[in-house]
Amino acid sequence: MLVEISGVCQYCSKQVKVLMMNGEPVGNCTSCDETPFGLKTVKGVIYVVANKNQVGVKVGLTTKHIDQRVKALSSTGVPGRFEKIAIFPSDRPEVDEKKVHEKLARHRLEKEHFNLDPVEAVLKAHRALNYREPIFFDEKLRERFNLLKERGNIEMKLKLSKQR
Repeated sequence: MLVEISGVCQYCSKQVKVLMMNGEPVGNCTSCDETPFGLKTVKGVIYVVANKNQVGVKVGLTTKHIDQRVKALSSTGVPGRFEKIAIFPSDRPEVDEKKVHEKLARHRLEKEHFNLDPVEAVLKAHRALNYREPIFFDEKLRERFNLLKERGNIEMKLKLSKQR
């Protein structure tokens, strides 16, 4: 597959466009002749999805494209469609999924379904995965996540200052 990627070169900070073929750059930055982007293939993703006709969220893993997984989930005879909330790229998806499920255990409804607000589920997954940043599919949800994360940071600072 041939893909054109544009962005800022990591070495000279100039705007650059590079063709990628099968995950490898075809050519270098025209300004500094370095490989402008670092690329890494991940084994899978931990996902958080929600269905407005169901309580809470589903948190799982996939080694396929998230759109394929959502399509498969939505075609299992459940009413409504699952919507992508966020993903966490992972080199060890089975290990990371287990960490997240352990963090969410007290909210478990059944199997991979948890009685949580979607943004709260992403925040708990973020913490379980050593503060790995999620990739959101909706800007408003990303903004809510950042606000909740900041509120948590402020509350922690207040608790620590009271202990002194």
